[in-house]
Amino acid sequence: MMKLPKEESIVNGIRNHDSKILQHVYDTQYPIIEGYIIHNQGTRDHAKDVFQEAMIIVYKRIRSGKLELSCKFGTYVYAICKNIWIQERKKYLLRAEKLRQQPLMVNDPGPADDPLLQNHLNELFNKHFNELSEDCQKILSMYFNNFNVEEIRTAMDYKDLHHAADRKYRCKKSLIKRIVNDPLFKQLKNEQR
Repeated sequence: MMKLPKEESIVNGIRNHDSKILQHVYDTQYPIIEGYIIHNQGTRDHAKDVFQEAMIIVYKRIRSGKLELSCKFGTYVYAICKNIWIQERKKYLLRAEKLRQQPLMVNDPGPADDPLLQNHLNELFNKHFNELSEDCQKILSMYFNNFNVEEIRTAMDYKDLHHAADRKYRCKKSLIKRIVNDPLFKQLKNEQR
């Protein structure tokens, strides 16, 4: 059985970019953080971001000599991750509240001359829109309200435009796929022929 490194060895290993120590920290600490974040309404991607951010904070504190451990290293990392996630959730909830206060305006998705067909299409849209993840609902709400990718990136606090554009594309694709695969959609499509 491998001997576990002591706190001082971990701190020195991080300071010196020791790959074995860094791997040990990741192997032992990341699963705990992922569990905490998923249990608290986050995703694996959130957990990865939070853990990465925490490790950057730890590294900077070690390099500046400001790291003073009064607990186990794992407890210290957990506390940092927990604080980061609490702050992220607050920002997330504020953004969600602002979005909820904005009316969802969707451009007319289909023929307006047949009110029954329009009603069915609206039901289909709403049903599948509400089944999307919260993130996708927010992204698409902004998209339908003519937010550009930069505005979506800022509102969702994504690090870069590529990620924001990719998320918008995937959410839109998921919504379309859900609607198109719905038996009611297929029935309506057949009736329109």
